Formats: sequence, C-alpha cells, structure tokens
Amino acid sequence: MISKTILYGLVLTSSAPAALGHWTYSRLIVNNEVVGEPWQYIRQHNNSNAPLTNVNSINFRCNVDAKPAETHTVRAGDKVGFRINKHFGHPGIQQVYLSRAPEGITAADYDGSGGWARVYSLTSSPTNSTNSSSTNDDKILTWATHNIETFRFALPTSTPPGEYLLRAEGLALHAAHKWAQAQFYVSCAQIKVVAGEEDVTKTGADVREEDLGPLVKIPGMYRGDEPGILIPVFWSSLTNYTAPGPALWPEGTQEQHIVEQL
Repeated sequence: MISKTILYGLVLTSSAPAALGHWTYSRLIVNNEVVGEPWQYIRQHNNSNAPLTNVNSINFRCNVDAKPAETHTVRAGDKVGFRINKHFGHPGIQQVYLSRAPEGITAADYDGSGGWARVYSLTSSPTNSTNSSSTNDDKILTWATHNIETFRFALPTSTPPGEYLLRAEGLALHAAHKWAQAQFYVSCAQIKVVAGEEDVTKTGADVREEDLGPLVKIPGMYRGDEPGILIPVFWSSLTNYTAPGPALWPEGTQEQHIVEQL
C-alpha cells in the first residue's frame, strides 16, 4: 500500500508544472481582515513567485529589489499575518521575523540591516500519517502549512512601539535533501506598532533594540547546512524536524502546529 505522504509527493511532482507550487505574500492581515490592496503594505519585489535559495544574499531580507510600501498601524497584541498568493504549495514551514527601524528612521526608509527576532514558527501537524502497514510510517511528519491561503498570530503584547519590518518566510522542503535546494519564499510588510491596551503607558522613547531578541542579521542568520534547511532524507520520509533560526521571542513563545487562518 502506498502511504499518503508518498502519494502526496507524486501528486506534487507529476500533476502540474513545478512553478504552480510557488507563491508569494502580497497582502497584510490585521485582526479579522485583509487590509489594503495587494502590495499596499507589503514591499513589492521583482522576483514574481520564484523562490530564493541563497541564504547569504542581501535579497534574503525582503526579496529581490523590494520597493518601499505604505506603513500600516497596529497595536501590540493584535493578530497579524499574511495572505498567500495563491497558497502554500509545497511541504514545509512558515516563520515570521520582526525588525525595528532605528530611531528617527521610518519603516519605508529602513533597509533591514539591523537585528531580527523570530516571532512565529508553524511547522509539522499534530497528527501523523497512519495510512500504512509500517509502524515507522506512523511517525512520518505532515505539515500544518499544507495548502494554506492565510495565516495569522498574535503580535507579542510586549512589542515596543516603533516602526518595523515584518518578514514572512516560507520554507519549502521538497528538494531540501540536496545542498542549497531548500526554497525560501519571502516578503516584508511595513508596520507601525503602537502600545496595546495592556501597556498604554509605553512610548517610542522607551524603545530599545535589546527589547527584542535574541537578534540575528540577514544575511547571516542561516548557514544553509542547519538541520532544518538541509534535511537528511527526502521530505516524505522525515520523522522529526527542527526549525532553523534563533529562539522565539518573547521567551516562552511556542512553535505552532495548527495554523490560524482568516
């Protein structure tokens, strides 16, 4: 009997051209709605829906020739996320990084050269494949990102007021058993964070980069040979997975295994 993970891989590779699995992020979600027009609050890039594979390129920040957008105001604690065009088309994970523009610099003028904190990670599904007579297949991973069109999460209530780049990073693993073949899909939204209802006394003057962390630089945060980027076997045989990146911020934030869609 063919396991459903193998069957899924056959469908992905044989039923349509590979490009149909590609995607991009062109719209921002705030709370219960998609806000603005495509690329209004997301930096539009010149990479269409093609993936990035070079983790050492400056394009890894916000994608190829990404142009400044408008900046949307949100509150700390709001639900934020992205609309995926058209859907998450390959097995893999979704992560989000946050970087504050330096004092006196707007998000539109910020080049992303500062520190980035990992604030969201969506990985494997809580249920595993059981459609097989093999006991080993009971442990094969499935992915919470499968065919999602939106995702959102709570912006930490401790996020200091300021202007930020909010970076969506989808990581497709279908070829990641080969060196430099993991596919990254990246876009940056521009947001201005104001104090949430629980922390109305905090002002922009209180903002320090060290309020976020641990911080990494882009490029530089990945080498390309981490276990989550260069995987040991073909994706449909994976029984465990470690997402790449620094510890999630704030401390105690948990990796997610169920997606919250709009």
